[in-house]
Amino acid sequence: NLLEIGLGTNNPKIVSSMGVKGKPGASIRAFKEIYQNASIYGADVDENILFQEDRIKTMKVDQNDLESLFKLDSFGIKFDLIIDDGLHYQLSNLNTLNYALSSLNEGGYLVIEDIGSWTIDTWKVVNFILSKYYETQIIEMSETNYIFVLQKP
Repeated sequence: NLLEIGLGTNNPKIVSSMGVKGKPGASIRAFKEIYQNASIYGADVDENILFQEDRIKTMKVDQNDLESLFKLDSFGIKFDLIIDDGLHYQLSNLNTLNYALSSLNEGGYLVIEDIGSWTIDTWKVVNFILSKYYETQIIEMSETNYIFVLQKP
């Protein structure tokens, strides 16, 4: 069970838009092809890009509202992989982290992409605290971009 938060809106009026030429849902459709036995779930704040198809279900979620993330529990499952590729704001990332801690299967992973260097001190504190209970890692992708990875034991 794979969940991606942030499906890539192409509405330029929505924060974190890919632009009008973006292809919403492209990554979860790619995951569907790669992981042929997986159930794929997606979440985004833009209702207009949500869709359902074989092995893919999507839902409206606002990452800036923690209660909204917990609506994903209505899928009735826990996840083996949660990818946060949504708003890329510190609050939204921390909300996703909060949600993931109770929503991952044992051995499951959380990957938070595109963490800006200007927020890395927060992530160092998060990493320090959570590393006592989970496998965690901060990966530097460039001078200004990091990824946070957590594995639930």
